[in-house]
Amino acid sequence: MTLYGLLAYPAGHSLSPKMQNAMIDEAHIDAYYQSFEVAPQLFEQAIVGLKTLQINGFNVSTPYKNQIIDYLDDISPLAQRLQAVNTVKRIKNRLVGTNTDGDGFWQSIKRQQPKENIVVIGNGGAARAIIASAREYGVRNISVFNRAHQNWSQRETEIAYLSQGIGHLEDLADNQALTQALRQTDMLINATTVGMNDARTLLTDYQLSLMPLHSLVVDIIYRNQQTALLKSASQRGLLTMNGVSMLVNQGALSFEYWFDQPANRRLMAAAITS
Repeated sequence: MTLYGLLAYPAGHSLSPKMQNAMIDEAHIDAYYQSFEVAPQLFEQAIVGLKTLQINGFNVSTPYKNQIIDYLDDISPLAQRLQAVNTVKRIKNRLVGTNTDGDGFWQSIKRQQPKENIVVIGNGGAARAIIASAREYGVRNISVFNRAHQNWSQRETEIAYLSQGIGHLEDLADNQALTQALRQTDMLINATTVGMNDARTLLTDYQLSLMPLHSLVVDIIYRNQQTALLKSASQRGLLTMNGVSMLVNQGALSFEYWFDQPANRRLMAAAITS
């Protein structure tokens, strides 16, 4: 039996073992996937341990997506641009990393959904992955709204680089810029954790009412499947989507990277939602 897993801290809440083991069983693969909760001070020892165990592949989650790069033999061009890895595979005794987060998000969006102009709230790891893959999926313009901070000019440069020139950074407190972007958007993406454990939302009902009726509102939070943002958007007749599909698709892409065979996304979704 070969070993696969998740490296994270904390890791106990992860749905990845249910999802991946369901797919492994379905495909009749002699393998097992488990979570490894590793405290930051033990990270290097954990990597040595995984290499000793000859682990064939693993996912990487918070807070190690950047740190893991120093311990890999190679990474994909997308992971290089992002400076973040969420999936690692052993290839001829070399550990090679990639990132499936952005593709996982965009593959969860229906093809017929307009997405030329998008608004992203947040500038963390998930937002950056979504932004970095957006151009390949037909996005023409990305307005990224975040709270102002000291490294603003550096972040502006990073957004332009990550988005391959189609993204720009805006201050979330700039109501005029936000209003203009919402009036023109095809898709609003909340890539922050606001609303995960409470009824908070970063946008008012009025701001949501500015959006065209064909717009899709996505909240990448999956632990609270109906956030306050999604409830408000739905009440205004807008299409909504939570983060479960992104979770499933990025996990499916990891499975396909490891095993070189197609994943059953419906099965993986059922494993974590039923």
